[in-house]
Amino acid sequence: MAFVAGKNSVFKLDNSGGSITDLSAYITDVSVDFGDDSAETTTYGDSSKEYILTLADGSVSVTALFDATLVAHLGAIRGSSTSKSYEFYPDGTTGGNPKLSGECLLTSMSPGSSVGGTATLNFNLQCTGDQTIGTA
Repeated sequence: MAFVAGKNSVFKLDNSGGSITDLSAYITDVSVDFGDDSAETTTYGDSSKEYILTLADGSVSVTALFDATLVAHLGAIRGSSTSKSYEFYPDGTTGGNPKLSGECLLTSMSPGSSVGGTATLNFNLQCTGDQTIGTA
């Protein structure tokens, strides 16, 4: 089994002009959620619930170090109803490595800081349309 180091990860997000931009220098944590909604199809006489899959869903949660450049990037796409592309490479961008990607909307950004720590900027992206699991 070949495990990978998180330090090799790369995260990219479109800027307000629609150009994919590498934000990895600010990012400390990325979590991509692939979800699928289900609908119950249980009928009379069934002894267990039954379901079918309906619609795919997804989101991306990001934790970053606070930086004016990142705040400006996110501020410029905040409130936009036009989706932005994201790309996440958990093991770097070398050809053949996994690549998670899709279109998303910025739904929240939360700056924070503590006396003994670094200032942070958390933001969430709601995926719209299909997410892709492919390779670099």
